[in-house]
Amino acid sequence: MRILVVSDIESKFIWDHFDPERFRDVEMILSCGDLSARYLSFLVTMIPCPLFYVPGNHDKRYETNPPEGCVNIDGRLVVYRGVRIMGLGGCKSPHPCLHEYSEPQMWKKVRRMESQIRRAKGLDLFVTHAPAIGLGDGQDLFHQGFESFRYIDDVYQPDIHFYGHRHLGENPNDRRAIYPYHETVMINACGYKLVDYDPGVPMTAPMGRETIVEMPTPRPPRRFPFPF
Repeated sequence: MRILVVSDIESKFIWDHFDPERFRDVEMILSCGDLSARYLSFLVTMIPCPLFYVPGNHDKRYETNPPEGCVNIDGRLVVYRGVRIMGLGGCKSPHPCLHEYSEPQMWKKVRRMESQIRRAKGLDLFVTHAPAIGLGDGQDLFHQGFESFRYIDDVYQPDIHFYGHRHLGENPNDRRAIYPYHETVMINACGYKLVDYDPGVPMTAPMGRETIVEMPTPRPPRRFPFPF
């Protein structure tokens, strides 16, 4: 399954010079937030596949003008073509408000999600706006990651954790953008990236002028912390 993942920066390459041939094999679009509703609606109009998104801290306007034709997965676990996708939007803030949370508030959201993970018998893709703490986050409180997200990565070991919020520019081959964490591949989705994904297999290093993450080698089954 080829996935287009976007976040934070509206790519001029896509927005102004859309090439349908480059994206013709995309089967799913994921957004990690802080993108205009018009941009997401444009993507789902030009690429005939579903778009699942979480709101970023700058997406308060989604409350009155949500992206048309797109699915909000904030606080939800959805299954598409057998792939289990969980979303949590927003960032950490010392002054919580809409799409800005304290760590205890996010822990409550994560705990409520665990029953959905159990019912789905695991998790494949984790989509968030903010990163996990210590994994691609920043030093200031506003850009620190969530401890609760790292808990999800540690305990449930999704194949990929997509996140945004930390702007790395539009260099798709920036080594800070894609890196392993135990059994999970961490991907900063700033700008856009293309990911060739098959459940349960690891990635290789991205090659070429745009990031295409390939996952060709089977890996052993994972153990989960709860009985099925």
